Amino acid sequence: MWYLALILMFINIVFYYSSKRDSKYKEGNLFLVTIPEYTIESIEVQKIIISYNRQLNILLSISFIISIISILLFNLFSTLITVFIFFVLIFINTVIMQIPFKKAREKLLKIKKQNSWLILNDIKYKIDLKASSPYIEQSTSKLKHFYCVIIIDIYIFLLMIKYKADVIIYPFIILQMIILLTSLIFIKKLRIQTFCENNKANIMINLNRKQVFYDCLFCLTLSDALFNLVIQLYLLGKFKFIYIIFVTILSFITTILTLYKIKDYHNKKTELLSHYNECSYSLSSDDCWKIGLMGPAYYNPYDPRTLVSMPGGMQLTFNTAKKSYRYFIIGFISVILCFLIWIFGYPYYLDITNNIVDLSLQNNKIIVTSKFYNLDIDTAKIERLEITNNLGDGKRINGTDTGIYTKGKYRFEKYGDCKVYLASLHKCYIIIYTEDNIYIINDDDIEDTKSFYQQLKTKQ
Repeated sequence: MWYLALILMFINIVFYYSSKRDSKYKEGNLFLVTIPEYTIESIEVQKIIISYNRQLNILLSISFIISIISILLFNLFSTLITVFIFFVLIFINTVIMQIPFKKAREKLLKIKKQNSWLILNDIKYKIDLKASSPYIEQSTSKLKHFYCVIIIDIYIFLLMIKYKADVIIYPFIILQMIILLTSLIFIKKLRIQTFCENNKANIMINLNRKQVFYDCLFCLTLSDALFNLVIQLYLLGKFKFIYIIFVTILSFITTILTLYKIKDYHNKKTELLSHYNECSYSLSSDDCWKIGLMGPAYYNPYDPRTLVSMPGGMQLTFNTAKKSYRYFIIGFISVILCFLIWIFGYPYYLDITNNIVDLSLQNNKIIVTSKFYNLDIDTAKIERLEITNNLGDGKRINGTDTGIYTKGKYRFEKYGDCKVYLASLHKCYIIIYTEDNIYIINDDDIEDTKSFYQQLKTKQ
């Protein structure tokens, strides 16, 4: 599981350096507050920067330690606890890490007001109507290379159906396809921006801008699709572990190339605009930026842009005054709710209606039937049977444990390595010793489990 630890550490580092940039003075902004350049070296401002960096380091350390502990103890946790830890890490890296930023910004705004640091930011913006031509759309309509990403995703989906993969994995693949298609539509609908007085320069920059978005999306979705494909083939025993290491390295390289591509676009844009009378507009002001639960939020109903560049950085954020932002939030929350209902709500509904699993004996075979797993065991291979209401201490080697149903390979102190297929809320288990494996099964009704055990005993 060490590669998972590397991925989590990489995520922590990305969040850290993304937040670290906020303490850098760029384009007249510090903590989304416009201040004169000469004020940066003042003692008051430096104290705010030092305090912010110190608090950021503490939060990074906490998140990093939780990541390491969760990986080291991964096999001891149920799926429910694992999901909870995942959300805790997301909460720390998104919500909690905004607290130092919010405090630093409030202090800086207060100091700015006390010292009357006035910034005249009344720049009128122009719209180049000629740049809003079909030429922009036609030049970025060649998206055939995205077909390979979609083909890989569909192939993974078919593999999962053929080999009866865990139902928990299906939403991830579907969500990946939705994100790809939504992103393509979003990029296609990107608003044409005016950067300077020259029409050709505006067209060139907008073409480059869209192409960079397409290239970055292609690189990231392709590496993600390849990673998912290799994982599925590894779980099916078709690939060796070395392939996972390879695609993990490929993902890191792709991320670096994406960042380089974005940086290169900004450099080329700056170089091009240096030859023309730049009229790049900026409607941002201290009043337009707020620090919400998920970070900086931009609200300006008069700004025609849906996505707004963060001052001094390569990040983009929504203009929360736009309807498209509300649609995005509603869609995002809906996807999360559907995912949680699929993982926990649906299994729980099946459990309380006694439909989560059924045990039967047909043609000298034990048949375990469930919406989430299936199993058949030849009774001729059974060497011994046991029934218990306590399995003792054990840990998951692989598989799924939602707290409602359990499926996979476990290692127990009492029984050693076992294959388990359980309705987790019903504490009565049948242990089946065969020539090849040890199986632990049960029904979603304790009395039915006991009755089925007696039925098996009479067959021996």
